[in-house]
Amino acid sequence: MRLGWSSHVYPLEAADFDDVPDYAGESIPAGELPSDRVVLLIRRGHPDSLVRGRDEIARRAGGTVDVRVVFVPSVSRWNLPGTLVRVCRNRYRYHGSRVYHISAKTVRGMKIERAIRTTDNPQKRAGKDRAASMDRLLTSLKRDGYHDDKPIVVMLCRTGGLADSLRQGHHRVSACLECGVDRMAVEFAAAGVAPWQRWGVFRRVASVAVVCAGIAAATWALWPTTQWVATMDVRGLPKISPIGEFIRPRVPEELSGITYVDGDSYYAVSDDGSGVWPMQIGIDRATGVITNCVMGRNVRVGKDNEGIAWNPQNRTVFVTDEAAQTIYEIDPASGKNVAEVRLPEHQRKRRRNRGLEALALSPNGEFLWTANEEALSGDGDVSSVEKGTVVRLTRFRRQNGTAWAQDGEWAYLTDAIGGGKTKRMRSGVSDLCALEDGTLLVLERELSRKGVDPSYRARLYAVRPTREASIDMERPIAKKLLFGADTGSANYEGVCLGPVLGNGDRTLVMVSDGGDADDERLYSLRMKEGRE
Repeated sequence: MRLGWSSHVYPLEAADFDDVPDYAGESIPAGELPSDRVVLLIRRGHPDSLVRGRDEIARRAGGTVDVRVVFVPSVSRWNLPGTLVRVCRNRYRYHGSRVYHISAKTVRGMKIERAIRTTDNPQKRAGKDRAASMDRLLTSLKRDGYHDDKPIVVMLCRTGGLADSLRQGHHRVSACLECGVDRMAVEFAAAGVAPWQRWGVFRRVASVAVVCAGIAAATWALWPTTQWVATMDVRGLPKISPIGEFIRPRVPEELSGITYVDGDSYYAVSDDGSGVWPMQIGIDRATGVITNCVMGRNVRVGKDNEGIAWNPQNRTVFVTDEAAQTIYEIDPASGKNVAEVRLPEHQRKRRRNRGLEALALSPNGEFLWTANEEALSGDGDVSSVEKGTVVRLTRFRRQNGTAWAQDGEWAYLTDAIGGGKTKRMRSGVSDLCALEDGTLLVLERELSRKGVDPSYRARLYAVRPTREASIDMERPIAKKLLFGADTGSANYEGVCLGPVLGNGDRTLVMVSDGGDADDERLYSLRMKEGRE
């Protein structure tokens, strides 16, 4: 008997197997079965049966048991379209005979959904109002729970020979997670197994080598017409929406960075030499609207401070000094220099007034992040209307709990300058904000001309710097736009997390640099937990 295996092990309720019969058919060669403790077999025209694992199921009674699902392919060994092409494959698809139960959180964590459908992005098909349908589904789940006659369907055909996928139930998974209904019904379907899954190790290695050689040859033939395009997993990214602006006190004028402490307390930093400023920013916890702003007394630090990050462990702040191309740890009450974060030598090759702008400390205090505003000398050109500039996202980590040392660098490509030209035009990174899941928000600030007067634009991008490879300036990290707005004469240079609202959403606060007759403003944003 020729078998295909599921690519995932599925945690199913042990009680589901109380009346699943043990397999009693022809002998299955040992090489056709996986080594998992519990193996479930589905076949066309036969009831589901348990090949192995009755004792393990009894031991897990009342809980869940990890199950590998195997199936008899309904497609002949060399019918490639019947295995790989969805339209052809559907002719051979069959379903198991039973429904099982699984956690919605588990399904989301297994990443078998081809697309994550929510109330905000329901699938649109044949003119049907999917948004209204999603609302009805949410109402039904809240009222009645999950019906076993509406199981999600997991396809075990191993699309492309790689992994299982969710064939039906994308809306139901998201709806269950939104409603807090975790127990879902699931059934399994199958069709064929990609033929190369049955080849020996030698043939697999040979096929991979042939594919790699073909890709290398195509890349060489097309270079330099091909361009590196980075991709990222956008699932779980937050949704950011504007709440509103607030005209803050005119003094001080040139605030270029901001960081959140707690309650209504913040610290800001100025690039005019006036140093660190305590702030009280009132935010309505129901709406996120900024209601007031009161400035405290400053302490003088450095000459050109651009970024600031609160360190709750020491009750200090980290600040960047663009003039000295240095990061200091400062006591905000006295202005005393507590420590210095040493930058690698190549970071000192800054262009004038385009050096260290950004600063952020991860919520758990493990990583300190910074970035230069535009490309360092030797890293490429500054931004233009034709292309952006490549900067370095630099991460530091404490070594042995004491001094901070560089822990990684990632190339980041900013947007090109939009609109008409102006003498002061530029597009660069002005601040960073680190989120709890490791996502980094990058604030890009652009100055160009829209009409008669110079005009600013603020953009918030998300990046996920997870790889550990050496920096490659030709291959910048992927980014995803979460928010963008034309801000007129408000030059937003700083961003930080704000308080949590009553409904659980998090606020973001941006501050503008009012130098050169630009507006002095604060901007509040709503950051909603991602459901993509």
